[in-house]
Amino acid sequence: MAGVVAKYLSELCEGFGNGWNRFWFTPTHPLTLGVLRVAVGSMALYVVATYGFDLVRWFGPGGMLPSSVIEETASIDLVSGRPVSDFRPSYLFLAHSSAELWACHIVSLIVLVLFTLGLWTRITSALALVVILSYIHRALMLTAELEPILVLVMAYVCLGSLFFGSGPAPLSLDRRRARRNETAEAAEARHRDPLADRSVAATIAVRLVQVHLSVVYLMMGLAKLAEPSTAEEPGVWWFGDGIWWLIAKPDGPLVDFTGLHDNIYVLNTWTHSIVLFEIAFGILIWNRLARPLLLALAVPMWISLALVTGLVPFCSMMLIANLAFVAPQSLAGCCSRCK
Repeated sequence: MAGVVAKYLSELCEGFGNGWNRFWFTPTHPLTLGVLRVAVGSMALYVVATYGFDLVRWFGPGGMLPSSVIEETASIDLVSGRPVSDFRPSYLFLAHSSAELWACHIVSLIVLVLFTLGLWTRITSALALVVILSYIHRALMLTAELEPILVLVMAYVCLGSLFFGSGPAPLSLDRRRARRNETAEAAEARHRDPLADRSVAATIAVRLVQVHLSVVYLMMGLAKLAEPSTAEEPGVWWFGDGIWWLIAKPDGPLVDFTGLHDNIYVLNTWTHSIVLFEIAFGILIWNRLARPLLLALAVPMWISLALVTGLVPFCSMMLIANLAFVAPQSLAGCCSRCK
């Protein structure tokens, strides 16, 4: 009996270890990482560029959020009033004049452009993450739903780009420059197997995005179900009214859906479908048969939420994050060639 138990435990540990190594350390082509880099870089560039419209008004010496205010609010718990050590670094705190602020802003935009285009990728990937974190740390009260997902994906993409060691990053100017100097034998080998350039670093980075994103989806669904649902304080998502509360906001929706106020079955179905999809995505996305269906359903779901909430950047960022679950082979089929 003891021998049978020992054999079972040995096989269990071996099977778990082999599965763990397969999941995290099987080399894959970094095309998915390259697509994510271009997409998340474009979103980061959009976020930082929007600060330019009111840059001095917000962050200038006489602006609404001068450095002294941020330092004071970051060192005090606004609920209890107790001092805390929660100061987050940002190079924007070093800008003490409008000219210095604009100089930092322009350099930040240049770094993000270079990161998105994939020029000097290993350097610009680290700098791009510093840029986006500096803007978020400089104005925490201006952040919303978009920034956490943006930083989540960008951090792992930058990590993969920084340690990607099998050659220039895909879909980048670095790779285009490298191909100009490649030998005829290397070019022929690449055309025979365009997905032969595999990397463990790309696998780890994409897996980290996948795991973190599935947890985010699951928590989004469970958070809706965790709302109180009593007679005095009914849970709008439990009772199917969640989507109506979003529609009824005066300044939120891009499209007026208030005409649906009498279609209770439509509103209830829409509400429960969102909750069901978020929980199902967090669990079933790991099933290879369910994955294409969930990725396809994510498109109309996030588009509809963008129309209802007006949070177009956030919904777009969620769709960008979903690209982590698209295999390099599928992405290569959508491209004329693997860069």
